[in-house]
Amino acid sequence: MHKVLIIDDEKDILDSLSSILEDEGFQVFKATDGKEGLSLFEREKPKIVLLDIWMPELDGIQVLKRIKKKKEEAIVIVISGHGTISTAVEAVKMGAYDFLEKPLSIEKILEVIFRGLGAEGRNKVKTEDFRIESAKGAHKFQQKTIGKSIVVYGVGLHSGAKTGMILLPMPENSGIVFEHIPDGERIPAYIDYVFSIGYASSVKGKNCMVRTIEHLLATFHMYGITNLLVKVSEEVPILDGSAIEICNKIEEAGIIEQQKGIEPLYIKEAVTMTGLSNGKSLQIEPSQSFEIDYTLEHGRPIGVQRYRFQGGKDAFVAQIAPARTFGFLRDFEQLAKMGLGTGGRINNVIILNDEGVINTELRFKDEFVRHKVLDLIGDIYLLNRPVIGKIVAKQTGHLENLALVKELKKRFLG
Repeated sequence: MHKVLIIDDEKDILDSLSSILEDEGFQVFKATDGKEGLSLFEREKPKIVLLDIWMPELDGIQVLKRIKKKKEEAIVIVISGHGTISTAVEAVKMGAYDFLEKPLSIEKILEVIFRGLGAEGRNKVKTEDFRIESAKGAHKFQQKTIGKSIVVYGVGLHSGAKTGMILLPMPENSGIVFEHIPDGERIPAYIDYVFSIGYASSVKGKNCMVRTIEHLLATFHMYGITNLLVKVSEEVPILDGSAIEICNKIEEAGIIEQQKGIEPLYIKEAVTMTGLSNGKSLQIEPSQSFEIDYTLEHGRPIGVQRYRFQGGKDAFVAQIAPARTFGFLRDFEQLAKMGLGTGGRINNVIILNDEGVINTELRFKDEFVRHKVLDLIGDIYLLNRPVIGKIVAKQTGHLENLALVKELKKRFLG
């Protein structure tokens, strides 16, 4: 029987949580403040601690620090009635296993506890009508998650707000799911939930939206990550405008290959998008591997650039992930009038005028087309599975990329 310690100054929460957990077979201990909680922790050595952030005298962050100092492997789940992404990020960075917002959902509490305990079959991520199916046979890819939680800070490109996100390992068949803080709504990273106005790819649930997800998904795509929970507010941080920092964080966390497989989408016939304007073209055709052949045509100072990407994670990290978001100064001025692009900084986007780059040195001579490839790798992963085929694109952006993903789902996945 696992021991659970609940530390919360609200008696109603203590009583209701302890009743639920005792029904689930846990031995429960309760404390109404941090000092009492630390004493019980020392005496009972519980496996799980549910810890409120906002308490008098010793607050939850102080208690968390002391618990982790006493027992690094303790599974501490932080809860708060005033949840913000900054609080969540701080708690996880200090060693919390996860962060939950009040009012508490019984389903989420049990899911997080069983996930922390590694209880097979009791820790599935719940999202309406969404799950990935296990695959068997010679053509399957192994499902993967990360080895430990990842914390990332930054600003949102379009909101300009300071933000952060927490990436949490998840069990097989969970898929990649965003959880909005503080609302708690979960939104699958799947084409059925996509919303885009052309400047970024976003997913939208019933009440919330998570924006600018393409660099994150591109990294998951190339690392083969299929199961992950991403806790974030309204927008994924832009970081330095590229995906390289996310790659570095994933390398630190490590990749866990899971037992079950996932069936890739093998393109068996060419699919060509029709009716595209302004010289745009986009198609995908059969291939033995995932490939992208992208052509970017622009006036001065970009000119004509073409890049052919073929390879896996290592090629992505070296050739594509470092390529940064770019735009003309006049475009950022127009975005600002629309309330977008306000997070663009001197150090996180490439800014151009008609003469050239005005704020930085390019990482590659053809960094612009490489970034277009980065966006496309992310957008295509909104099928939540690997795609085996060759994409040939010219001048496309998020709207065209997402239209292709919708067509692939309609034609091949039903």
